[in-house]
Amino acid sequence: MSKIKNKFHCGIDFGTTNSSLAISTNSQPIVIPIDRQNPNNKVLKSLIYLNPKQEIALGHDAINRYLADLKNLPSIPLREEYTGRKIKTFGPSGYGGAGPVIFVPEIVEVDDSGRGRLLQSLKSVLTSSTFTGTNIFGKFYTLVDLLTLLLKEIKIRAESEIGHTLTHAVIGRPVKYVGTSENKIALDRMQTIATNAGFKHVEFEYEPVGAALDYGISSTSSQKILVYDFGGGTLDICIMELPSKQILSVAGRGLGGDLLDSHLALAKLAQHFGLKSIINSKMPFPKYLFSTFSSWYMATLQKTVKNHDTLEELAIKSNQPDQVRNLIALIFHDYGFEFFQTLDLSKIDLSTKTITDFLFKRPSLYVNETISKKDFETAIIPDLQTSQECINDALNLANLKPNQIDKIILTGGSSQVPIFINQIKNIFGDDKIITSNHFTSVASGLALRAEQLFQS
Repeated sequence: MSKIKNKFHCGIDFGTTNSSLAISTNSQPIVIPIDRQNPNNKVLKSLIYLNPKQEIALGHDAINRYLADLKNLPSIPLREEYTGRKIKTFGPSGYGGAGPVIFVPEIVEVDDSGRGRLLQSLKSVLTSSTFTGTNIFGKFYTLVDLLTLLLKEIKIRAESEIGHTLTHAVIGRPVKYVGTSENKIALDRMQTIATNAGFKHVEFEYEPVGAALDYGISSTSSQKILVYDFGGGTLDICIMELPSKQILSVAGRGLGGDLLDSHLALAKLAQHFGLKSIINSKMPFPKYLFSTFSSWYMATLQKTVKNHDTLEELAIKSNQPDQVRNLIALIFHDYGFEFFQTLDLSKIDLSTKTITDFLFKRPSLYVNETISKKDFETAIIPDLQTSQECINDALNLANLKPNQIDKIILTGGSSQVPIFINQIKNIFGDDKIITSNHFTSVASGLALRAEQLFQS
């Protein structure tokens, strides 16, 4: 265990896809290992695994436990079970308005396979006033409960590494949380999560500001920098003047690598799952079932008794029954996570190649599709436009022209997608881009901010 004997100032990049933590002493940030199982041990994948025994695993261990479940425990159809309780609802409405209050049996769906559940992208529903939590194997977890599990474990692991209790932290936040514009709901929840995790003093800072501060450590010349922070869940931009560290503007959009994957899946792979099939020789396939391709996690939410019955009926009535059965297998054999992992690797492959072969072979499911770089870039044209709008917002708010920006700092995994790099070069020129540490520069800068705010 490493021992650092000075006062600690903690910065946390609590990401949709990946999280990292750094401490700073004497204006020297150090990124702390928080997942020794991960090949990059300074990054914890923001994943939670829960099984029927209420055993919990996080990060890389969560992936290993979940994939072991899929390998060793066969899929079993869900069943409905009466809990013995009744729940209050309203009967059919009439001319006078809402119907009478009635009590109906509470029916829950039971998974007898023994497989655990893998949870990701929980941060993306922080703004939702309707999503408060979920029942997992008979126990109700609020959204705050689940994210507290994750943040508390990050804190514990970092404390174990440095041999010191962390009480003060600056936690990163996107400019705009995914979902509605209700950032206050998300920040109130994050404050509760941080307090429940054991932090006594917490401040929040925009994530791209962290990356700007990290770059600005060694900057002495007068310059204006633009941070392009493109992660798994959001795109955030900050323009900062150095060496004064004055923030000139921030801008953000709910655009991330997960959305790029979703658009590619719908454009190139959904056809293997019945998207173009016709029901009863006249009706198109129901589009709502293709929310499965919004993300692998949405595929898990489609795993219900009702949807299984619906899909089985659609397979019988479809002119492409085999493709519909592919969708059944994807959802009800829990292949979503591995499917999107494979798709993400194909996306990364297209960063250096003009063509790649997407191959996914599992019991009851086989998909082989050639994907070209042009296919990918065509699928994400709307996302490229969103990126352009976000850049324009940042420049307009700072009252600057592109030629007045001296350096562009790229951070976040999605910032390495070539078409977005080319967009930035076309706007600002070829010679201004500086690549930071994609996954830890935000945490380092937030630790510097913590030192500035909390030093006594």
